[in-house]
Formats: sequence, C-alpha cells, structure tokens
Amino acid sequence: MEKKYYTIIARATPLGQGSIGVIRISGNNIIDVIKHTLKLKYIKPKYANYLPFYYKNKIIDKGIALWFPKPDSFTGEDILELQCHGNIILMDLLINDIILNINNIRIALPGEFSKRAFLNKKIDLTQAEAISDIISANSKQAVFSSMNLMNGKFSLLIKNLQKIVIDIRVQIESFLEFNYEVNFSIICNNIIVKLQKILKFLKEIIKYVKNGIRIKEGIKIILIGPPNSGKSSLMNLITNKNISIVTNIPGTTRDILHENIYFSSVPIEIIDTAGIRKTENEIELIGIKKTLQTIKYANYIFLIVEDIITKSSLSQIIESNLKNFRKKIPIVIIRNKIDLTNNNPEIIYKNDYVIIKLSIKNKTGISILTNFIKKNIIYINNNEDQFTARNRYIDSLNYIHKILIKGQKNFLKTYSLELIAEDLRLIQENLDLITGKITSKNLLKNIFSQFCVGK
Repeated sequence: MEKKYYTIIARATPLGQGSIGVIRISGNNIIDVIKHTLKLKYIKPKYANYLPFYYKNKIIDKGIALWFPKPDSFTGEDILELQCHGNIILMDLLINDIILNINNIRIALPGEFSKRAFLNKKIDLTQAEAISDIISANSKQAVFSSMNLMNGKFSLLIKNLQKIVIDIRVQIESFLEFNYEVNFSIICNNIIVKLQKILKFLKEIIKYVKNGIRIKEGIKIILIGPPNSGKSSLMNLITNKNISIVTNIPGTTRDILHENIYFSSVPIEIIDTAGIRKTENEIELIGIKKTLQTIKYANYIFLIVEDIITKSSLSQIIESNLKNFRKKIPIVIIRNKIDLTNNNPEIIYKNDYVIIKLSIKNKTGISILTNFIKKNIIYINNNEDQFTARNRYIDSLNYIHKILIKGQKNFLKTYSLELIAEDLRLIQENLDLITGKITSKNLLKNIFSQFCVGK
C-alpha cells in the first residue's frame, strides 16, 4: 500500500510530563479509532467532546476528543486529536493500543502531518516551512515573521510575479500563433516594459528574502581590526559579559568568539575576531585566516581602529582586508580611544561607510553606536510585513535574476520571441520550485525530515 494512504499517529506535544498531552491521528481510519478508543460509532465534528479514553476495554483516562472530517482539516484528511493528561506512559499505551488493534495505521514520520497538508494542497511549501519556523522562533519578531510566511505573504509575492511572467508568455504565444493580427514592434515594446517591471519587482523580493534570512538566523555583526584596537572590549560592552579576554598584549584573541544577544527583541550574533596584522606567530596566523574567512558570512562589519590612525593606514587596512566585501557588506568604522586624542564623540556618514568616534574605556559615545544599531540595523530589518526565509529561496531568486538579466540583454539585441519565451519558461519553473508546485522527492525529504514528529 502507498505510504501516503496509511493512517498516521503521533504525539503532537513534546516529550516530558505535563498537564495536557495531545495525540494526533490523520487518515482514512479515524472512524475505526473512534469506535476502538472512545467506544462510540460517531462523535460531533469540530466540537470539543469530553469523553473517556479506553485501553483494552478499560477506561484509562478522560479528556477532549476533536474530530475534523476531510477536507476541512490541517492535512486535508480526517483528523482526530485526543487531549489526555500529559503522562508519557499513558500516551504511549493509547498510541500502541491503536496501532496494534487497527489495520493500516503507523507512527508518523517527522513532519509527515505538514507534508500531507502540502501534498493535499492545503498549504504550499513555503507555508509548510513556516510551521517549523514558528516552532523554533527565538524572538518576538521571528514569531510574527514566521506567521506572515504561514499566512502566505511570501507566496503572494511569488504569485504576483508569476502573473506578470505568464502574461508575457501568453502574449508571445498568441503573437506566434496569430502574428498577422498584432504589430510586432508593439509586442516587443510591451515585453521590454514588462521585463523591467519583473526585474524591479524581483529586486524587492530578494531584499525581503535577505531580511527574512536575517530574522531566522539572526543578524551577524563581525568585529575586526588591528590588535589592541578595542574589539574584545567592545564585545564585552555590547554583550554585557566578560566573554573576550582583554590585555595590552597584541594578538590576545586568536580564535573566533560568538555571542548571541537580543537588541530591541531582534537576535544579533556578535563575532569577535583575531587582530589583523603582520605576524610570524603560526597560531595567530591561523586566527587571522579564520577572521578573513568569517567576514563573508557577516551582515555588517564593524572595523575598530584607534582614533590616532592615519588616513593612509586606515585605507590600507580596508584595501588589504575588505576590498572584496565593501560593496556587499555594510562597513561601520569605529574610531576608538578618543579619550587619548581629546576628540568629541560623533557619527559621520560617508558614501561607502559610516564613521563613529567613541571611547570604550570611558563609555563616551556608546549611545551613538547603540542608536545607530537601533535605527540603521534593527529598524531596516524590522518590518511588520516581513516574513522569515530560507537560503533556498535566495538561491532560486538569484538564478532567476541571472536568467532575466541575460534574457533581457539578448532580447534587446535579437528581438527573438522564441528565446525570451524559453527564458520566461525557466523563470516560471524556478518560481514553482520555491512554492513547491514543481518539486523533487529529495527536496521534500530534506525539508520535512527537519520537522518534529507530530507536525
């Protein structure tokens, strides 16, 4: 028998003792379970039925039974939920008794309830992933953003983009079929305009998705700079913990140190790194190499230097270490130790980066830094319409962007309707991969295997 048609059962509440435990059952054998465990032929659908639960014809507990007949259920199948007392032994006795006495029923695989909801078109793939995000959300913002994904905010953006793609494809196919009825130049001009519209819309979606990944994984801020510039002291100050060892000896920090904090309810990962300098010390060199490798995973770079640094030395540090990152990752230059230069704390906005002057030792100008983080890092990543996202979304969208740029360029050269039609077909196919309209068994296995049993 196809696995899809087995009735599945599992605990929907986590292991451990609690006042309530929920057993979830989905499939075609729900009436058999009602007859066996509740000793009734029928219970009222979508109603909290307070009933005795039976084990080997003896009442083992009393609780709530909820029946949701298909298709009006989470999975699209018949669903029965038994809410009993949250004792592991009690729940296992009920589950094992049901499996032993009813045919074609088995323990659910991880994420199998959500997988069935997806396969029965109750939710798309992004909404299924949102369930996992809601369960693992580690901040208030992550909870609401996960719910936005679950409610289909991202799916709606993808559908709107698909509508434009389909509209162009229909126009092209119509022209190729009935080209005597429409002017060729009008069709081409219309395609050019709509390709620009797709490109603009796509860039906005990519921006949303990148922010969604930050919400899910946390915003990563990496602290880099020469030895003794104040990186470790800043790490300890921001996190309010003595995480990094602070000494006057250059090269004290030789490994990557991570600490997660919440800033205005947004998770931020602060990363302290080895001081960047020329050295012969083998261990220190390994630390510096790790620093340069870690930078590419950061969302923001805080370059900490002493305020006495010359303009040429600062430019050399940026050119030598951040040349490949400065166009991709925002850089904040923190000029520390203004207590030694007698300069005032301030913030200076440049075209390529931001400069903040402060003293970590005297805690002068720290409020400037924290306000900058709130207004320019937290705020722009904190949108009530934001949704959580995954790297697979950005991979597909970047591939679509590549196809679109290349297709647009070729079309302006050749005006070939056949070639642009093929590009648009590939774009639509990759959009369908995101929502799961077109998908592979391996992708589904990888996604749903990460869910807990009972979801």
